[in-house]
Amino acid sequence: MKKQTITIAILAAAGSLLAAGYQIQEQGASNIGTAMAGSVTNANNDASAAYWNPSAIAFSGLEEGETIIDAGLSFVMPTLDFHDTGSQDPFHPEGSKSASAAPMSEVPNMYAAHRFNESMYATFSFSAPYGLESDYDENWVGRYQGINSYVMTMDLNPSFVYQVNDWLSIGCGLSAQYIYASLSNMLPPGVLGGGKLDISGYGWGIGGNAGFTIKYAEGGKFAFAWRSAVGQDLDGTMRTGSLSYDISTSITNPDTFTFGIYQKFLKNFAVMADYTLTRWSVFDKLEINGGPIPIKENENWKDTSRVSLGFHYYPDFLEGATFRIGAAFDETPVSELRTVRIPCCDRVWLSTGLGFKYKFVEFDVGYTYIFLIGDGKIDSADYVNRVTGYYDGHIQVVSIQASIKF
Repeated sequence: MKKQTITIAILAAAGSLLAAGYQIQEQGASNIGTAMAGSVTNANNDASAAYWNPSAIAFSGLEEGETIIDAGLSFVMPTLDFHDTGSQDPFHPEGSKSASAAPMSEVPNMYAAHRFNESMYATFSFSAPYGLESDYDENWVGRYQGINSYVMTMDLNPSFVYQVNDWLSIGCGLSAQYIYASLSNMLPPGVLGGGKLDISGYGWGIGGNAGFTIKYAEGGKFAFAWRSAVGQDLDGTMRTGSLSYDISTSITNPDTFTFGIYQKFLKNFAVMADYTLTRWSVFDKLEINGGPIPIKENENWKDTSRVSLGFHYYPDFLEGATFRIGAAFDETPVSELRTVRIPCCDRVWLSTGLGFKYKFVEFDVGYTYIFLIGDGKIDSADYVNRVTGYYDGHIQVVSIQASIKF
């Protein structure tokens, strides 16, 4: 059994897509328009605060007894290509040396918030904070290190908010997170009968979130939000041909700390900025129990920073409209080991969007173009073959969202 195959893919198969690592930042089409700047302060005064920072809902203009619900869908259209510079495959030298690794994906989300009285609120978010997919042709040169990898999470997060006074609110909640992961790769002749190896596993974990929002001036807000790490115990199966083995592992999805500021000025404009620290260093090792060979490997990911800056324009000529633009830099957590399953590198976001509100209904659309930058080189070797080359590509994200208040 190839050590690297099991270790890397159970957790972080989708590292090539969306936010750095395997995180999905695309929470709320309204926020996508500013590259997620303003999300922690709820710059758009919608229910997406339920995910980013529930305390910010207190300054969204929600009246007593009112409820707001947002539902959205993001379409992720990546291009991620591998270019060979001398890979070695002794079993299949005629294999394809070029490869594309990233299929299109859809990411749904839903958020809700309700105001009970003068000071109490409740929020709920249904989201996918981690995941997506990488997929190669079965004939490519790195097929012994990875073909298909899939990670999907579902996070259910109820929270409660208390408005302390007219300038401060606090909030906290619990998060129940489900994870499913699957992977496949080819086995060389003589290893467990050769053929194709399929591995899958699933589990649940519990986490928490907390934050505060300060309205420091008219049209000005500062906010902080923390989402905890979530430990997961996965049970699953390893299959090849007629052979099947029970496996298990434990993983931890990282905690995040986000600071943000929003300020409206000159009546028609607003500026916002966010900073997020993600503690990817919790992904330091992974151990697989069961199967024909016990697996234990160090990963040594590093903590990362993400910074974003965005602007709103509220035109007089179109009442209820918001024009958005933004940019972000997102740092990769991969410090030592870049593999075919995690060809992650730094990225830059360029975003724009439009929102339109009419009475109690609002529609938002956002678009982001993500550049993959920095060192995309890979030199990944095991006892089967060696993959050397580099990755390049880009990602396009289109997101839509509808909101209703009643």
